[in-house]
Amino acid sequence: MEFGEKLKELREAKGYGVNQLAMKSGVSSSQISRFENGSRKDPTLETVKKLSKALNVSISYFEDEPDATQTVAAHIDDDIDEDEMKEILNFIDYIKNRDKK
Repeated sequence: MEFGEKLKELREAKGYGVNQLAMKSGVSSSQISRFENGSRKDPTLETVKKLSKALNVSISYFEDEPDATQTVAAHIDDDIDEDEMKEILNFIDYIKNRDKK
Protein backbone atom coordinates (compact mmCIF):
# COMPACT_ATOMS: atom_id res chain seq x y z
CA MET A 1 0.00 0.00 0.00
CA GLU A 2 1.37 3.44 -0.94
CA PHE A 3 1.87 6.39 1.38
CA GLY A 4 -1.27 8.23 0.25
CA GLU A 5 -3.47 5.17 0.63
CA LYS A 6 -2.16 4.57 4.15
CA LEU A 7 -2.61 8.23 4.99
CA LYS A 8 -6.23 8.30 3.82
CA GLU A 9 -7.08 5.03 5.54
CA LEU A 10 -5.61 6.20 8.85
CA ARG A 11 -7.11 9.70 8.59
CA GLU A 12 -10.57 8.26 8.02
CA ALA A 13 -10.11 5.67 10.79
CA LYS A 14 -9.32 8.53 13.19
CA GLY A 15 -12.42 10.37 12.00
CA TYR A 16 -10.56 13.40 10.63
CA GLY A 17 -11.46 15.33 7.52
CA VAL A 18 -8.65 16.59 5.30
CA ASN A 19 -8.98 20.11 6.73
CA GLN A 20 -8.93 18.83 10.31
CA LEU A 21 -5.74 16.89 9.66
CA ALA A 22 -4.21 19.92 7.95
CA MET A 23 -4.89 22.12 10.99
CA LYS A 24 -3.68 19.46 13.41
CA SER A 25 -0.48 18.68 11.47
CA GLY A 26 0.52 21.95 9.85
CA VAL A 27 0.57 20.25 6.43
CA SER A 28 -1.69 21.99 3.91
CA SER A 29 -4.98 20.37 2.99
CA SER A 30 -4.07 20.55 -0.70
CA GLN A 31 -0.82 18.67 -0.05
CA ILE A 32 -2.68 16.00 1.96
CA SER A 33 -5.20 15.65 -0.88
CA ARG A 34 -2.39 15.26 -3.44
CA PHE A 35 -0.84 12.48 -1.36
CA GLU A 36 -4.17 10.73 -0.97
CA ASN A 37 -5.15 10.93 -4.64
CA GLY A 38 -1.68 9.80 -5.76
CA SER A 39 -0.67 12.93 -7.66
CA ARG A 40 2.19 13.39 -5.17
CA LYS A 41 4.00 10.28 -4.03
CA ASP A 42 7.11 11.13 -2.02
CA PRO A 43 6.63 13.20 1.12
CA THR A 44 9.60 14.76 2.84
CA LEU A 45 10.70 13.31 6.15
CA GLU A 46 9.49 16.47 7.87
CA THR A 47 6.01 16.05 6.36
CA VAL A 48 5.85 12.41 7.44
CA LYS A 49 6.88 13.45 10.96
CA LYS A 50 4.15 16.11 11.13
CA LEU A 51 1.45 13.77 9.85
CA SER A 52 2.59 10.91 12.10
CA LYS A 53 2.50 13.14 15.15
CA ALA A 54 -0.95 14.50 14.28
CA LEU A 55 -2.27 10.97 13.71
CA ASN A 56 -0.49 9.59 16.79
CA VAL A 57 1.48 6.90 14.96
CA SER A 58 5.17 6.21 14.46
CA ILE A 59 6.68 7.28 11.14
CA SER A 60 7.36 3.58 10.58
CA TYR A 61 3.58 3.12 10.13
CA PHE A 62 3.99 4.58 6.63
CA GLU A 63 6.87 2.28 5.64
CA ASP A 64 6.15 -0.71 3.43
CA GLU A 65 9.18 -2.83 3.95
CA PRO A 66 12.11 -1.18 5.64
CA ASP A 67 15.29 -1.28 3.61
CA ALA A 68 18.78 -0.22 4.64
CA THR A 69 18.07 3.39 3.72
CA GLN A 70 15.01 3.62 5.93
CA THR A 71 16.69 1.79 8.78
CA VAL A 72 19.67 4.14 8.80
CA ALA A 73 17.46 7.21 8.35
CA ALA A 74 15.41 6.22 11.39
CA HIS A 75 18.52 6.47 13.54
CA ILE A 76 19.59 9.95 12.47
CA ASP A 77 19.10 12.84 14.91
CA ASP A 78 15.94 14.93 14.59
CA ASP A 79 17.89 18.18 14.30
CA ILE A 80 19.28 17.29 10.89
CA ASP A 81 17.90 19.51 8.15
CA GLU A 82 16.24 18.30 4.96
CA ASP A 83 19.23 18.99 2.69
CA GLU A 84 21.57 17.06 4.98
CA MET A 85 19.11 14.16 5.04
CA LYS A 86 18.99 14.13 1.24
CA GLU A 87 22.78 13.99 1.09
CA ILE A 88 22.87 11.08 3.53
CA LEU A 89 20.19 9.18 1.63
CA ASN A 90 21.96 9.83 -1.69
CA PHE A 91 25.18 8.46 -0.22
CA ILE A 92 23.39 5.36 1.07
CA ASP A 93 21.87 4.79 -2.39
CA TYR A 94 25.32 5.22 -3.94
CA ILE A 95 26.80 2.62 -1.58
CA LYS A 96 23.93 0.18 -2.22
CA ASN A 97 24.18 0.50 -5.99
CA ARG A 98 27.93 0.80 -6.61
CA ASP A 99 28.45 -2.97 -6.72
CA LYS A 100 25.56 -3.41 -9.19
CA LYS A 101 27.31 -1.45 -11.92
